[in-house]
Amino acid sequence: MAMKLLKALNNNVALVLDDKKRESVVMGRGVAFNIKPGGSVNTSLVEKHFVLDGKGGKKDFDSLLKRITVEDIELASGIIRRGEERLGYRCHDSILLTLSDHLGMMMERAKEGLYFGTPLEWDIKLIYPKEYQYAKEVVTDLRRKSGYEIPDQEAAFIALHFINSNFSGSGMQETMMCTKIIQNILNISKLFYGREFREDNFDVNRFITHVRYFVRRQISGETLKVDLEIARVVAEKCPNDYKCAMKIAGFLDRTYGWNVSEGEVLYLTLHLNRINLNER
Repeated sequence: MAMKLLKALNNNVALVLDDKKRESVVMGRGVAFNIKPGGSVNTSLVEKHFVLDGKGGKKDFDSLLKRITVEDIELASGIIRRGEERLGYRCHDSILLTLSDHLGMMMERAKEGLYFGTPLEWDIKLIYPKEYQYAKEVVTDLRRKSGYEIPDQEAAFIALHFINSNFSGSGMQETMMCTKIIQNILNISKLFYGREFREDNFDVNRFITHVRYFVRRQISGETLKVDLEIARVVAEKCPNDYKCAMKIAGFLDRTYGWNVSEGEVLYLTLHLNRINLNER
């Protein structure tokens, strides 16, 4: 994999032209040491290779690199590395530049005492508890190191970057849309049964996890293969839960044009039934 140095940000971080002619950021100990622009980068030293997410191409890439600093990149890199260990998944490469940009702007706002929240904060806390908890720890650490009064609300934004990266870097707007869809499904279920679900309940957490992957399958067009005879037996044995699952399917059809398969309805039914058996 051939790489040409465009600009050394420091000895360990560089802007390069990769083998696919994309401007990228690479990181690794000594990766840019003593190399002039146009020179070849020793790819064996590259530990991470990041390509900007999105469709804006070179213009967006250049604009982003003008805003972020090496310090932002190194700060984000450490947060990402620890996050991957804690959360147990490999983040999409795009997170380095987008999180670096966010952290830089967050610190600028902190200096001026300007803060704002996201209406999805409580949804993120419920649906993505691991990402949210890690992001809260990041905020606490940044608050201690910087001396700025960074509010806990910033955790929701940082968590969103990790959530988005686990959606294969599909784009922040799509990630936020998915989060809202999941919350709508939970709200339909709560209204149908006339009660709240306990957040600390194991089966509720399994249901939420199932819904997350269900939404991802719908967006990606994946099909869940299920024995339809079993689906019909489940519908007969759990008629109330099946009715709730059909309400969810109807909402998704009307709102997003999703044709939810019988197999998906079956699994929604099973998870809803498990919640109600153990919460009664």
